[in-house]
Amino acid sequence: MSQANNNNTTNNSNDKSVPTNTPRARSDSTNPLSPRDCGCSSIFNASHGQKIEIETLIQNNHEWSSRIKQEDPSFFEKLAVAQKPRFLWIGCSDSRVPAERLTGLEPGQVFVHRNVANLVIHTDLNCLSVVQYAVDILQVEHIIVCGHYGCGGVAAAYENPELGLINNWLLHIRDNVYKHEQLLSKIRSKKRLLDTLCEINVVEQVFNLGNSTVMQSAWKRGQNVQIHGWIYGIHDGYLRDLEIKGTCRETLDQSYRKAISKLEHEQSLVVSHD
Repeated sequence: MSQANNNNTTNNSNDKSVPTNTPRARSDSTNPLSPRDCGCSSIFNASHGQKIEIETLIQNNHEWSSRIKQEDPSFFEKLAVAQKPRFLWIGCSDSRVPAERLTGLEPGQVFVHRNVANLVIHTDLNCLSVVQYAVDILQVEHIIVCGHYGCGGVAAAYENPELGLINNWLLHIRDNVYKHEQLLSKIRSKKRLLDTLCEINVVEQVFNLGNSTVMQSAWKRGQNVQIHGWIYGIHDGYLRDLEIKGTCRETLDQSYRKAISKLEHEQSLVVSHD
């Protein structure tokens, strides 16, 4: 099954653990939906600021393929037979947040769907089709909804500039701004507010996913598939577990309430020290 935003492949790992807690940190927030933030197309190397020509991509691919074949001559033959990933990654389209690179996985080990601001919307047939294929056909064991600090989509949803069509997409985040207005209104730092909103967005998308018909049906029939909410710090390269996890409807509801309560508690501590 081929999709433009999906990396579909095979995993032979027997380790069924998922990394969890790492120290949480905050990022620097920047202008909403600038090319640096939103994953818009760029031909400049982020690390060196050097212009990369389109032809270089094919050359890089050939060099990569040759290197892989030297290390494992049968790698692509085995990969072409079938895919059996254990993980589905739902992440942001931002070009700085590639699922395989962040997690140290290889082609065939993670099924990927990405969109602006890593949203799971019940009317988005693209996302839900990916989820259904991953859950019903590939039988993935873990679904990771991963956001990132400094997300241009989240910042734009909060600041609400006139951006055209994408404003319709970002309305789903604005709904959460109003929903959690009491929490957000206590935060004095703009950077901290946007970082917290990025975290809230992940928690809400995990909750949305867990309440989808695909997940509810899977859990009802006893399928062992878990949902996790993570966030990535572009500023330090670390993934962080936001401690929201769903294994069934009941655990999802409990975990959602605990995750939101934790964010509220963290902000109350910050406010008391300001």
